[in-house]
Amino acid sequence: MSEVIVVENLVKKYKDICAVNDISFTVKKGEILGFLGPNGAGKTTTIKSILSLLEYEGGNISVNGMDAKKYKHKIMSDMGAVLEGARNIYWHLSPDENINYFAGIMGLSTNKIREEKEYLLKRLKLWDVKDKEVREFSKGMQQKTAIAASIIHKPSILLLDEPTLGLDVETKNDIREWILSMSKEQNKTVLITSHDMSFMESICDRILIIKKGKLLSNHSMTELKDKFANKKYSITIKEKFSDSDKAGFKDIGEHEIKEDQDLSVLTVSLKNSREIYNIFDILKLQNKEILDINIKENTLEDIFRNLTTDEAK
Repeated sequence: MSEVIVVENLVKKYKDICAVNDISFTVKKGEILGFLGPNGAGKTTTIKSILSLLEYEGGNISVNGMDAKKYKHKIMSDMGAVLEGARNIYWHLSPDENINYFAGIMGLSTNKIREEKEYLLKRLKLWDVKDKEVREFSKGMQQKTAIAASIIHKPSILLLDEPTLGLDVETKNDIREWILSMSKEQNKTVLITSHDMSFMESICDRILIIKKGKLLSNHSMTELKDKFANKKYSITIKEKFSDSDKAGFKDIGEHEIKEDQDLSVLTVSLKNSREIYNIFDILKLQNKEILDINIKENTLEDIFRNLTTDEAK
């Protein structure tokens, strides 16, 4: 796949704060790239820089091989963006009117967009409310209106900043299926930020993790799990642990013991699964009877938390 967005050594400062600190990455054609980070990490700043909505102090950005600063207006015709909070629509206009307005900005007539507008309104389940004012809508309906208005000109690149924020499960699923269809069926490129880890895990081909303006990780979902995912073992024991028993686990790394009546559950997170045999040896020496063992691989949320927490230490 060819690279349609190239960010090289991007630096953006707000007075004495370095919001984006020398980060570099690419986005390939047809790829869904997730951009994760704590609040204030620099995600939105990076997206606004790609859109040339912000001036940046260092680095270069190119879109479809063109310098983003030099050819700002030309590249904008091939990008669609939805910023957090559906800020790119007018609440006193209807979905139909919003789409017509933004199509006009892109130089498209109502006749030229008629077929695409009908497709988007129906695909995003807005057809039945296309003439109602957006201010009367739920957050999810407003978000879908913002999406329709941002892509009426059929851009090949979509930049979505927190598209599922505050949405119910059904609307999240609608947007998830729509994004997948845009990428897989129409070969559109998607750069997406979100704090919804399960949503990102289900949709992204690759994940960038950023913290305090620095890029911590740039891997596919498979690579992330291979490199960073531990396995969690929950071992149920038929009695409570004494204080001396608990001390026997002080050197095994990350672990937790929960007790309920006459049962204990020891949960350990292991990078090397062979280390579980060391735990079995400890339990055997303590004459503990194992009732059940449950094994679970870390989720994207676990990996994200471990990476961002470890970096802060």
